[in-house]
Amino acid sequence: MKKLLTLLALPAMIGLAAPAYADPPEPSAADDAGFLAALQQAGITYPNAAAAIGSAQAVCGCLDNGEAGLQVVHDVKVHNPGFNMEAASQFAVISAKYYCPYHLSHV
Repeated sequence: MKKLLTLLALPAMIGLAAPAYADPPEPSAADDAGFLAALQQAGITYPNAAAAIGSAQAVCGCLDNGEAGLQVVHDVKVHNPGFNMEAASQFAVISAKYYCPYHLSHV
């Protein structure tokens, strides 16, 4: 049940966010360190930190282009066969939190 709620909450968090009217700030090294620490805390491992950061920024690129939250999660899962839907959802939310928080709503 928890997995279902997590999957259902992602589109609500991402899909209901207010649109951003200014250019988003550029990610910083602090964002990178926080992102990698959040992945570790969630139990998500990666072989290459730069690739994980690049994937997170790609998540934001998809969201910036108007892709729906569930589609982003699906894309993350397809590009990371070791992920189940829960891990893909966690990765997408953590990515948005650190690199494009303007896509998250305060529900």
